[in-house]
Amino acid sequence: MQTTKPCSPTCAFFRCGRKALQIRGSRPWCSFTNDYCDVKLCAFLQCVRGKLVSGNMCGLMVKRLTVDKLRPEDFSVEIKLKGKLAKRLGEDRDIV
Repeated sequence: MQTTKPCSPTCAFFRCGRKALQIRGSRPWCSFTNDYCDVKLCAFLQCVRGKLVSGNMCGLMVKRLTVDKLRPEDFSVEIKLKGKLAKRLGEDRDIV
């Protein structure tokens, strides 16, 4: 199982929804709350690339797992034609 790291205000894709992020010294400062930027509690956190996972975790570090559960053979449908359309296509043909 992969572990994700919390989103960081120093990330190039991090955006503050209130546009209140400032860098004071080496730590990010939120001028909206007048305190240090706490990513875990922030409700205005945005990711430019749209990779924010629940709990304000960075989705850029998560690799997608895809599993094909259905095959094309599972969707075969037989249609029997009648009338003029069957005569045009051939009476004994079944369309799959």
